[in-house]
Amino acid sequence: MKFRLPLIFIAVVLFSHDAALQNARGAAFITETSIRAHMEFLAGDAMKGRGSGTEDEWRAAAYIGSHMRRLGIEPLGDNGGFVRQIETGRLQVAAPPVLTIKNLKLVHGREMLVQSTGRGTVAGVTQTYKTGAPSSAGAIVIVPEGVTPVAAEIASAAIVVTAETVQIRSTWDATAARLPPAGGPGRGGAAPAPARIALAKPVFDQIWALVADGTPASFQVETRPGYTWNAIGRLTGSDATQSAEVILLTAHLDHLGVRGTGADTIFNGADDDASGSVAVLELAEAISKGPRPKRTIIFAWFGSEEAGGFGARDFLSKPPVPLTEIAANLEFEMIANRDPKVAAHTLWLTGYDCSTLGPDLAKQGARLVADPHPDQGFFSRSDNIQLARTGVVAQTVSSFDAVASTTYHKATDEVSTVDFPHMTDSIRSMLAPVLWLANSKYRPTWLPGKDPSKGGNCGARPGRGGGPGH
Repeated sequence: MKFRLPLIFIAVVLFSHDAALQNARGAAFITETSIRAHMEFLAGDAMKGRGSGTEDEWRAAAYIGSHMRRLGIEPLGDNGGFVRQIETGRLQVAAPPVLTIKNLKLVHGREMLVQSTGRGTVAGVTQTYKTGAPSSAGAIVIVPEGVTPVAAEIASAAIVVTAETVQIRSTWDATAARLPPAGGPGRGGAAPAPARIALAKPVFDQIWALVADGTPASFQVETRPGYTWNAIGRLTGSDATQSAEVILLTAHLDHLGVRGTGADTIFNGADDDASGSVAVLELAEAISKGPRPKRTIIFAWFGSEEAGGFGARDFLSKPPVPLTEIAANLEFEMIANRDPKVAAHTLWLTGYDCSTLGPDLAKQGARLVADPHPDQGFFSRSDNIQLARTGVVAQTVSSFDAVASTTYHKATDEVSTVDFPHMTDSIRSMLAPVLWLANSKYRPTWLPGKDPSKGGNCGARPGRGGGPGH
């Protein structure tokens, strides 16, 4: 008697074998060497911390776009490319500001450092600061060396000029190498605070000796529209019907740039969020080198998350597909090190208890657990929240503790602190679940009372509404 296996059983076995083989082949492309190479570029000092809306952020987008081109991913950026330029509505300083007093022309980065630009281009007269005497409106106030002005007494000034300090001199070259931020309204739309300028000691001494009160002075600040940049590409699904549905994999490009006054002023952002950017890039490579999934996958890296989520906002205002066709969004954010509050080789998902996505991915082998830091409100602190507020099931994969971290939003967030075996294993562990999402008809749903688009309370930090720019 011959034993005959049911055809459905044979099909299931063959499908499982093919899926396992595809995952094994894909995981082979996710290597520690590749991850380290991407990290060393994106989070290296040469990128100057990928400040929001800076040319360094633009370079990061171009770098990722060049790799998508290599992988044969379809471009969704400007002019047939992968990078999309987005006007933020904020001004940026376009050239070194210039302060002119009498016949002296002082340039940012040479004779002075402009620490803030205040209301921008102004003209007025000089006035020596005297404790107890409020400054005249619009004055260029010169503060005696060694004196700390009272904030209320200089509030009406246009510019406050001081001599350099030892601390300012120690970081002069780093500060001189970048343009200052453009000014803008204060809190609640209040008038901008005065511009702040530190003069090199010899120049300050010269002005102090030669310039009398009432001397005409002007401050020139050239500005241009502010921009941010997204990198975005698509792998169109292989199934004629299912390709209309999209799995969206995202991360944010930017970090905090160059700032501060310490010995190290570059905020490299290795964990935040070069690690997430590399995760999406590695998944894009592994998926693109295997059989084309049935559903379409869009890979997107958003700009200016740290400055208010401008990149994600643009994606939502001009989506490449109707938002109703996005079956799920997985954001990757800060996976460079293991969170000691969860088991080894494990990641966590924000809003795990808010939708069916996390538990169902776990059933497919994803080493995902609930966010162990609900008090830190991570669900509403990444770009995923903007998609979630439209109804898309959008959640963030991470392995991070902001309270315990010694690198979070610090200059110490460097490549040298990355746990590369953990990061490699973490990215590999998400490949099979993502492929399952991309090849199934499964569509996650928000649980009752948790849908952010309907006022649901999912992972909001106690007492705060949350938002991008974690």
